[in-house]
Amino acid sequence: MSFPPLGDEDGTEGPMIIKAEIGGHFVHRMYVDGGASSEILYKHCFISLLVKIGDEGHFTSAWMNFTVVRLPSQHNGIIGRPGIRKIRAIPPTAHGMLKFPIEGGTITLRSSRIIPMECAMISGPSTRSPEVGKILEEKIRVAIHPEYPEQTIAIGSTLTEKGRKELCTLLGQNLDVFAWKPADMTGVPRHTAEHRLIVREGCSPIRQKKRGQAPERNKAIQEEVEKLVDAGIMKEVHYHNWLSNLVMVKKHDGSWRMCVDFKDLNKACP
Repeated sequence: MSFPPLGDEDGTEGPMIIKAEIGGHFVHRMYVDGGASSEILYKHCFISLLVKIGDEGHFTSAWMNFTVVRLPSQHNGIIGRPGIRKIRAIPPTAHGMLKFPIEGGTITLRSSRIIPMECAMISGPSTRSPEVGKILEEKIRVAIHPEYPEQTIAIGSTLTEKGRKELCTLLGQNLDVFAWKPADMTGVPRHTAEHRLIVREGCSPIRQKKRGQAPERNKAIQEEVEKLVDAGIMKEVHYHNWLSNLVMVKKHDGSWRMCVDFKDLNKACP
C-alpha cells in the first residue's frame, strides 16, 4: 500500500529539500543529505528534538540530535545519515524523492524546487564575460603544512593579502582536521560511519579479467597500494568473491589517481 507523494513541487535534480515538524514547530527547507554524519540546525547549541515528517494523517517521527551552528545557509538545517536511519528512509535523490515506511503503508516526499531555483537566480545567467570568468577561476596555490610542501590548497585570488594570510594562519592552526597521508584516514568509529554492501539476492560474483597497465601506471599503482596496506586501509585477500580492475586517472598536476572499476558490483547493488 502506498500513499500519494507529499511535497511542494516535483523535483528531478538538485538537493533533496523537505519540510518537517521539529520540536513542535514546522521547519521548511530541511536539506536531506545522505553524506552528512549528523543532523544540523543553524544556530549555536546542541539539542535533541522530536522530528515529525509527513502530513497530519500520514507521518513518521523520531528523536534526532542536532548540532546547531551559527553560519549563514540557504537551508534551515540538515538531516543526515543518523536521522535517515531512524526514520528508515530511502532517499533516491536522483529523482528528488524521499520514501519511508509508516504504519499501514509508505510515504513519498517530493523535493521542493524553490531553493534550487533561488540558488540559480543568485548565481545569475550561465553566460558571463571573459573578464568575470577569469577573476572567478584564478586560484593561488598555497602550502600550509611544512612537512607536506607538495600538497597545496587553492585560495581565491579575489581575497586581499591580509585575508589570505589570516586564512592560511587559521588553516595552519587546524592541520589535524586534514588527511595528509593514508594513515590519517583510518580510525573512524564504526558507530559514526560504516559502509557495507547490500548485493541483490541471486547475483553471482564477477571477477573481471585482468587488464594490463603501462609501466608508469604500474609504478603508481604499486606505490599507492603499499601506502594503503601500510596504513591498514587495504589488506591482501587470497580467495576473492568479487574482483575489479584498477583505473588510473591523470590528475591536473601530472600525478595519478588510483580508482577502481566497480561498475559490475554497482549493478548488483540496489
